[in-house]
Amino acid sequence: MTTDQQEKLIRRYLLGELPEAEQTAFERELLADREKFDRVWATESRLVDSYVRGEVSRSDRERFEGHYLASPLHRERVAIAELFLQDLDEKTAEVPAAVRQAAPAVSWWSQLFAPMHRPQLPFGAAVAILLLLSCGAGWLYFERTRLTEQLVKLQEEAQAERSSRRQREQELARRAQEAEKENAGRQQDNEQLNAELEQFRRLRRQPGPPALLSFLLTPAPTRGQNVPPPQIPLVTNPVRLLMELNGSHYPSYRFRLQTVEGREIFSQSGGSGSGKDRAFATVTVPAGKLAKGDYVLILSGRTAAGAVEEIDQYFFQVK
Repeated sequence: MTTDQQEKLIRRYLLGELPEAEQTAFERELLADREKFDRVWATESRLVDSYVRGEVSRSDRERFEGHYLASPLHRERVAIAELFLQDLDEKTAEVPAAVRQAAPAVSWWSQLFAPMHRPQLPFGAAVAILLLLSCGAGWLYFERTRLTEQLVKLQEEAQAERSSRRQREQELARRAQEAEKENAGRQQDNEQLNAELEQFRRLRRQPGPPALLSFLLTPAPTRGQNVPPPQIPLVTNPVRLLMELNGSHYPSYRFRLQTVEGREIFSQSGGSGSGKDRAFATVTVPAGKLAKGDYVLILSGRTAAGAVEEIDQYFFQVK
């Protein structure tokens, strides 16, 4: 970028013509580049001098007053410049016309830093100008010191903002990581619950073991007794038949189920069970073995020697 382009860019910045993004980037460059800061300072001084002398265009004056003078510090700087130029003009008026014509017109900024280029003035006027130059130089030194302190403060604030931003980013990253872990844990719990629910549903769909129906049989009636046999309903479930043992105790028992016509349905060996003060021999007839009709269950006991002795017969009907 050429010097003229830099000058125009600085004037646009001072007059508030830069977009917000470009203005922020320009101010960041000022924090990092001291030479650019010095150029902005010099351009600002020339702009203030032109405004005080009425040498700026109407549009620049409006932007200068609307943007630059919005700052109390800038208004103070312009007021000092106006006061200095007023005093300088009053002292210069006391100089002979020939001397004033010989002296070129320069800005108050140049007069502050280049007094040796002025033409020879009378002693009184020279002393007055030197006093003004001393006051102006002191003010410039104070103003430059203040701006330098502001620059340092801005740098510290920028550093603090960057540090705060890093802390916020770290905190957000930590929270995001914790949330991710929590979501992963919840997802795992949901998957486990879904698996348990599916297993429970499968178990419910599986048919359970058929209910076991129990019936107590009584021995066949003796001759001359007209006692109807017990009746058992026709069911599809297994049937457990119980026979009370009245003093007949054997190590094991044998059961043989057949129709009254003598056709054997099935046979099985088993043991005995006991209730309160009673003993029973039990046999379970598998599902589907019994149909409607009359049946007889022959109960036998096996002795310790291995002999089989018939104990009793039990008649029943399936309806």
